[in-house]
Amino acid sequence: MLRRAGVTLVELLVALSLGGLVLAVAAGSLLRQQRAARWIDGLTGAELQLRPVLRLVTDELEPLDPGAGDLAAGQVSDSTLELRAVVAASLSCDSSAAVTLVPETQASPPLGGAARAPVVGDSVWLYRDSLGWQGHAVVSVSRTTTSCGVPTTATGPAFALTLNVPAGVPAATPVRVTRWERWVVYRAADGRWHLGVRDWSASTSRFLAAQPVAGPFVRRTLDGRRTGFRYFDASESELVPDGTNERAIARVRITTLSPVPSGDGVRRDSADAVLSRRGAS
Repeated sequence: MLRRAGVTLVELLVALSLGGLVLAVAAGSLLRQQRAARWIDGLTGAELQLRPVLRLVTDELEPLDPGAGDLAAGQVSDSTLELRAVVAASLSCDSSAAVTLVPETQASPPLGGAARAPVVGDSVWLYRDSLGWQGHAVVSVSRTTTSCGVPTTATGPAFALTLNVPAGVPAATPVRVTRWERWVVYRAADGRWHLGVRDWSASTSRFLAAQPVAGPFVRRTLDGRRTGFRYFDASESELVPDGTNERAIARVRITTLSPVPSGDGVRRDSADAVLSRRGAS
């Protein structure tokens, strides 16, 4: 008796079931791999974004002296940090009425030079020995090639700053030029939270609109964690700024909460800045 070639209906159903099972397992594995890749890419991107940003903020904070008023009273909170950003750190060239900064040179990088060009409206702080840092307002800025009373290999022009009150300081007097700026955690027009900075405009006497530096971030989580700033005094006790105690701040912690791409968690990053203590002005 001849046997008919082919498969039975039962065999076909079994084969289809097994094939569907194999495809389902393969699809599930591929989906998990895609999710893992997105999660890793997201974390890597967030880390690459935040590492230099947190370093930038701490670099801005660490030279500051709250005891000298470098943090603005009443403008320090978990979402706002108004500070005197250091525009230039140098020495005075001479003892004339205008303060001329020693140009930054390859031979003397510790002087700092001008990280940003000084402008009218900036503040100049001159170190007067026992008097500490004394503040003056910049009323005009020019470039000069006058000889410098401090040994230097610089050949380019230097900044000459005319102050509201003639300083008459000797050569080699330590000088800091500062400008107010605000670091803020703010909600953008798209509803997402960012870390940004608002620069001070001397011409309008107001802060400009916030410019995003990093984000987006999660503002807060259900367990109480928040993106923003926290403050501590010299005894390491947490301090809540209230407009009267900002000069007691010794350390600032910056915390950011980044959304994880899978949508079910956040990544927390923090950096601490220990502020300097040069003595009140």
